[in-house]
Amino acid sequence: MKRARGFTLIELMVAVALGLLTTLVIAQVFLQSEGNKRTTTSGSDAQVNGALALYALQRDIQMAGYGLSAMPAAVGCPTNAQNNGNTVLSSAPLVPVSITFGASGASDTLTVSYSQGSDYSVPIKVSVDHAKTDVSFTVPSTWGVANGDMLVAVPAAWEGSSTQWCTLFQATSSGSDSTTQIQNANTSVWNQALSFIMPATGYPAGSALLNLGSAPVRRVYSVNPGTWTLQGRELGAANGRDLFSQIVLLKALYGKAAVANGPVVRYDTVAPLNNADWRLVQSIRLLIVARSAQREDLNKTAVTPNALVWDVGPLAAVTGSVACNGSSKCVALDISPSDPTNWRHYRYKVFETVVPLRNTVWNQ
Repeated sequence: MKRARGFTLIELMVAVALGLLTTLVIAQVFLQSEGNKRTTTSGSDAQVNGALALYALQRDIQMAGYGLSAMPAAVGCPTNAQNNGNTVLSSAPLVPVSITFGASGASDTLTVSYSQGSDYSVPIKVSVDHAKTDVSFTVPSTWGVANGDMLVAVPAAWEGSSTQWCTLFQATSSGSDSTTQIQNANTSVWNQALSFIMPATGYPAGSALLNLGSAPVRRVYSVNPGTWTLQGRELGAANGRDLFSQIVLLKALYGKAAVANGPVVRYDTVAPLNNADWRLVQSIRLLIVARSAQREDLNKTAVTPNALVWDVGPLAAVTGSVACNGSSKCVALDISPSDPTNWRHYRYKVFETVVPLRNTVWNQ
């Protein structure tokens, strides 16, 4: 009986204390490991989202101008269009890619246009004057034009004119002679308001019809500042759809040559004003900044202590660049709007590329 003794209170307290210390150490190791895993996972997600976003933009820009560039003289023509009475284009230039630059360092908006597939034809000459209220264009031949194709009427002398512009319409079937007439009757949702959006003088003989095929693409890319996602909006759609998350900045520059079809000598944010200016645009320089979804708080220390910069290299002139990193040049990037208070506690990945407008170059 004397040997049947249990633990004393002191021994129990020491055991409990050791157990708590061991649990604390294990918990700290687990939390650190879990934090590292979240950092790695969210960083990987940011890299994937950024790479896919850049690929999507690059793929579309490589196609830009397909079908449109078949008539270089029409590039830059102000274009009107309405879908079921709702204006979707109002004096928008007929160009492969246009950039709407964000104010004060905000994200830019890119608009990419091209014909899809192989069902488009070479430009067709208008044989007879087409009044704004007419329901068909008289042409030498309708070869290559099918019912439902989208066409753009291009006046012969739109450059510098305030009374002449281009109009988007849809070809419709009719009992008329299909070999010499292209119908634009208002049986299509695209033709409901043609008499209002066409020039008062219509399209005189000598104008041209540019066939964009049955499914032309006009896609608008932008960053939604509410959800920080890259969005794409299709032609005629009221709202964009989310494509890739955690994209906090989209920037673009026009790559311009000194002469048409020449090498790019500068990248800038100056919007082309006429056909000659648009034909100098040979490429688009892109930048995308993706953010990790994981907020880092390493002992209250910022993981991104300084503002990001875009290293554009030492060769071509770039608007807004300053000397940095020795002989290179950099453009400052403002990512603070993504989270004005905590943006320094996130990790970022910068993606960039230069995309040649090959369809424009080939058709100069």
